[in-house]
Amino acid sequence: MSATSSSFSRLTNRIFPRMPDFYHLIIEQCNLADRAAATLEEYVQTGHHSRTLLIARLEQEGERLRQRNLNTLKNAFATPMDRVDLYRAFTSTDCILGYAHTIATEMDELHITTNRSIQQMVEVLHEAVLTLGIGYRKLATAEVAEADQDAQAVIQACKRIETLFREALANLFMGEKHVERMRTRQEGAEVQAMHYVLDIFKRREIYRHISDAALDLRAAGNILHHIVVKVA
Repeated sequence: MSATSSSFSRLTNRIFPRMPDFYHLIIEQCNLADRAAATLEEYVQTGHHSRTLLIARLEQEGERLRQRNLNTLKNAFATPMDRVDLYRAFTSTDCILGYAHTIATEMDELHITTNRSIQQMVEVLHEAVLTLGIGYRKLATAEVAEADQDAQAVIQACKRIETLFREALANLFMGEKHVERMRTRQEGAEVQAMHYVLDIFKRREIYRHISDAALDLRAAGNILHHIVVKVA
């Protein structure tokens, strides 16, 4: 009887393969994204180059993980939700990885020192990534409906980043003191003004990368919201 049952089980699994745990696969990506966001936050607090190297490794790991998950989705006989929703979840939850690598690498290569604006925006970015993961963890539980609160929290966090971004830009372009020094022909005023302008261009690049990361993360929050609406 046991042998017959085992043979039947193998036959059934061959005809109807066991469904992969897609919720676990999404959470794996969320965990990796959280590590990258946390490491980026450490970097903008400390400036340690070792954090940049770690972020680069995490990005490579994230690319392998996402490709593995997409291949699993492609070959799956059955899924716990719409395949398109799973695809969008896989391709959106790791959006922070590439941005974290770009931000840390460019700050290193352009010799940009951190400031409070960068730190604040990255802190909120990490908060949003963490909240997104919390929401996805609820999908396979009885708290699935509550995951929409997390989706909305991600969206609101990204809106805060946009506010911080605009404030940072406004502060960045306050060069009146350099104009005044040049007007009064103070020694070295032109050189200092040129350094100031170059710093504006370089720093604005970093601000823009963080803002773009927030836009993609906001889209990820909307994807979670649409999934919850369908499955709750």
